[in-house]
Amino acid sequence: MSDCEWLSDRMPVVALGQAEWTPDETRHLDGCLSCRREWELVRLASQLGNDVGLTLDPAAIGAGVLRRLEQAREVGRLRRRAWSFAGLAAAAALIAAIWTGGLHSGTSKLPPLGTAVAGRLTIPLPELESLEPAELDSVLQTMDEPGSGSTADDPALGDLNNDELERVLNTWEG
Repeated sequence: MSDCEWLSDRMPVVALGQAEWTPDETRHLDGCLSCRREWELVRLASQLGNDVGLTLDPAAIGAGVLRRLEQAREVGRLRRRAWSFAGLAAAAALIAAIWTGGLHSGTSKLPPLGTAVAGRLTIPLPELESLEPAELDSVLQTMDEPGSGSTADDPALGDLNNDELERVLNTWEG
């Protein structure tokens, strides 16, 4: 083991005050820059936190905690007031809209909702593209007729046995 390794191993013990440097070790520290820098680092690191407990002032800490709690309480009060004001403003707006008839205006120029939704649908149906407008209109009217999908001969699902239900489910799944 070299002198540098030996000193490196002894540095924590000496820094904690459990041992002293020998004259040979002191001479090596004076002559070796690497060991001197390591010793300085170990010595400073061993002193970290020595006076932390001495600088704590319990009265100042207590006052700071109380001040912070009071600030948090005041912020909570301000938020509740803001939400109360927002709720009152929303209620007032709703009452004003009802009072003036703004919610049930019969003079609305908007198209029916179904038309707007159907106008935005972009489902590709290549089999319908070749139809003339009159033919397409006929198909759409047939689709709008109530009960066009089933006949009186079709049984209800409750009337089917297990095998028949299984076949229906298989046709739905594809």
